[in-house]
Amino acid sequence: MTRSPEISQAIFEDVKAVVVVTLDIADQADALTPETELYGNFPELDSLTVVKLIVALRKRFRIEITIDEIVGDIFATLGRLAAFVEAKAREQGRHTARGR
Repeated sequence: MTRSPEISQAIFEDVKAVVVVTLDIADQADALTPETELYGNFPELDSLTVVKLIVALRKRFRIEITIDEIVGDIFATLGRLAAFVEAKAREQGRHTARGR
């Protein structure tokens, strides 16, 4: 299991919500943790769904993500994905707390 970097709880919960909706896995939401493996663990997460997920994250967090930033380790765990989103939001000067 891959250890996830430190992330804020608010960002994690927001990223988790986007993942749950995009993958349509509401029945598994309560079991998702920062250490939950994503790519290869959910059959729902195929290449098309990755694109949908990136679009949803861009919209939710108002961040820009370029294609060259989409590398496999970002999707290793839910925590890594949340850390990536948090870093992009900070880098781009976006508010990372809910409702902003």
